[in-house]
Amino acid sequence: MTSAKRHRVVFQRALLATFCALAACIPNAGSQAPVGQTGFCVRPADVCTPDPGPQPVNCVAAEEGIEFAPFMIADFEEGSGQYMYSYTDATAQVISNGDNGERSITGYEPPVETASRCAADVSNHALHISGGPFLGWGGGVGISMSHLNPGLCPYGQSPPPELCPPADADGAVAVGTLDMSQWDGVAVWARRGPDSQPLLRVLVGNKYVDEDISFLEYSADKTKPRYCERVRECDCVNGRTCGYWTGSDAGAGYPPGYYCGDPATDPPPVLVSVNGLQATNRCNITQCNLPYAAYADRGPDPAFYNRPCTPYTFRTGTQESLCWDPASDPPPAESDQQCGDYWTFPLHLTTEWQLFLVPFTTMYQQGWAKRWPSFDTSSVSVVRLTWDAGWIDYWIDNLRFYRVKR
Repeated sequence: MTSAKRHRVVFQRALLATFCALAACIPNAGSQAPVGQTGFCVRPADVCTPDPGPQPVNCVAAEEGIEFAPFMIADFEEGSGQYMYSYTDATAQVISNGDNGERSITGYEPPVETASRCAADVSNHALHISGGPFLGWGGGVGISMSHLNPGLCPYGQSPPPELCPPADADGAVAVGTLDMSQWDGVAVWARRGPDSQPLLRVLVGNKYVDEDISFLEYSADKTKPRYCERVRECDCVNGRTCGYWTGSDAGAGYPPGYYCGDPATDPPPVLVSVNGLQATNRCNITQCNLPYAAYADRGPDPAFYNRPCTPYTFRTGTQESLCWDPASDPPPAESDQQCGDYWTFPLHLTTEWQLFLVPFTTMYQQGWAKRWPSFDTSSVSVVRLTWDAGWIDYWIDNLRFYRVKR
């Protein structure tokens, strides 16, 4: 994974919900089965295999011998994917599928769909996402533990509950993580449609690799050392040139600034391509001045605000244009100091519901950013589900932490 990917992961969170309110953002393919057949389709009707649905399973038997943390990461029973965000490689969109054929771009807290998973349950809800073909590195959905921490870890309680960071944890860790060291791993119920790729990865981040924690640390005191570092690309990664757009030729909701494309010949920068949202259309100082998407209400990101877009050559020979000022900033972090390389494990889904148990001991970093000698689960900050290039049609339910009964 490159720093360009990491930028898109963060940037996509805010863009998906904002830019795709237009009907044109939702592709026509992906819901209609061929004439005479029934079932959901992810591919266009002329090449799809309709999904007839799964058989209900004995959930009690599947979960025998397992106990779960006293909270859900997400069970999707509140009418939406609680606190969940999505991110993609910007070559296709993630579509959330709801009841009565409802379909929308998967932004923040996506809609959910009724799904009878257990044999005795007829009113269960699950996250049903589809889309493609993703042509780059793929996409994912995730949930930050900062949304769960306040309810589980009341401020000032001493000693803190078992699931909470220690009382002497620094601010970012205290509000953005949970201590899952007494638990074995991540559990999730999942299945796929017939035309979906089977691969779905579980990712878990902690204070040592998470961009959100690094952002909070920098915002509190940029002089203190951080567990990992962030960089922000500011050139066009979609093959376009970076040009200045005035108020008259910028797209709806766009102020004047630097965007990828030629104002004389290209559509406004709110464009939606054939394959999906062009999420990387800001560039130069306009890109540098963007808020950090996970905390957009805090204003511009202090690590990159008003920095010039400057070419930089890493020690590996890789060249990128980054938001940094050679006159006042230290050199950008090399890849082995950068955030984002979470611990991960691959799942291989079938068209039937399965309970997947992913022990923390089976999860490893992929090796493209800062690496750590072991997986410390005492400061878990985020859980994500990701996929590679191709088509996706996933059903996800009851994402939570588990351990073998003691």
